[in-house]
Amino acid sequence: MTFLPAYIKRIGLSSVPTRADLATLALVMAAQSRSISFENCDVVLGKRISMADADVEAKLVGQMRGGYCFEQNTLLRMALQALGFQVTPVLCRVRWNKPSDEDEPNTAFTHMALKVALDQGEYLADVGFAGTNSIAPVALGTANSQALPEGEFRVTDGRPGYQVLQLHVKDEWRALYSWRVGEAAAAIDLECANWFSCTYPKARFTTSFFVSRVVGDEHHHILNEEYVVRKGHGVGSTVEKQRVADLEQLLTLLEEVFGIELAAGTDVTNLDRYLPPPANVD
Repeated sequence: MTFLPAYIKRIGLSSVPTRADLATLALVMAAQSRSISFENCDVVLGKRISMADADVEAKLVGQMRGGYCFEQNTLLRMALQALGFQVTPVLCRVRWNKPSDEDEPNTAFTHMALKVALDQGEYLADVGFAGTNSIAPVALGTANSQALPEGEFRVTDGRPGYQVLQLHVKDEWRALYSWRVGEAAAAIDLECANWFSCTYPKARFTTSFFVSRVVGDEHHHILNEEYVVRKGHGVGSTVEKQRVADLEQLLTLLEEVFGIELAAGTDVTNLDRYLPPPANVD
């Protein structure tokens, strides 16, 4: 099976879309977000992450795995280009839960997103920021609030030369990530950022376990030992939390909730290294 039909089947669509328009972009983004989990299992297991198109396709489509932003948005870029879209990768500085960067940048370019050019203008497309990004396209070129399925978003100016994606949370606008205006990400820069993210000892994904998936109107994620289900968004949202007890429960959640099928024979030693140690039994 060639790439595009296999991808369309993987994300649960019944047929290949025939128009490269906003409706198709929204359809594909939502379908991938609901079908392919964000996950860093391979990083936790000490493996290196490849951004090569063939490797991304083999893992996320052929092996029924998920991936983090450099894999997820590489796959989305491949699919959109195959559907006839004009796509530009961009590198972003993560701003979510970070201190002000008014004086100087204090986060590296460790996130990949996409800009998609349509007849009505450019849109930001991102299926790889896990629990807080919009699974629908975000219009660029306007600072107005945009009511989207995952909440209210807007794009505004940041530090000089940057734009920022923001999410409205508890009566305030909070920055998710920023990018340089008008600058496309070179392949070598993406490769370096990906290498940093899966190897640097203090990088987020080498120091924690994280998996996330959109299920209906719910966001499910596991961060280290905590399994969280958030229903809805904004003031009407509810959050349920539980502790992941052991490796057996973690593997069950990965398969049954997140649709992650680790290959037979995978050495899962250390996959549970962020879970609490077993209680002492006298």
